[in-house]
Amino acid sequence: MKERAERFRQQVLERGGVGPRAHYTQEQRRDAVAYERERQQQGASSEEAAKELGMSTWTISRWGSAARRAQEEPARTSLVLVEVKPARSADRAGALVVHGPGGVRVEGMSIEDAGKLLRGLT
Repeated sequence: MKERAERFRQQVLERGGVGPRAHYTQEQRRDAVAYERERQQQGASSEEAAKELGMSTWTISRWGSAARRAQEEPARTSLVLVEVKPARSADRAGALVVHGPGGVRVEGMSIEDAGKLLRGLT
């Protein structure tokens, strides 16, 4: 593990060094996060892993959080298939108007329908 940390530090130095203005490649970020996780499995703290890599704990922690979020979030599509249904009754006085993200607007929704919609989103 120590040799791996040394190789990482050398790669970073070759790209211009460490510090607040250093620019790390995506591969270097993944390597640093993977190194930290492996060291934690071996019983080392995040601080020890960061010190071995010559980085701050905060930076590696931030990269790890971003990697977890990227894995958890499903890929977003720009278009979503929806089904449009005719109104159940011509008299919809007191019906709701629902505004959704991206400018979506649904008019004539009953309170019961809004409840079903909201329950379906959770």
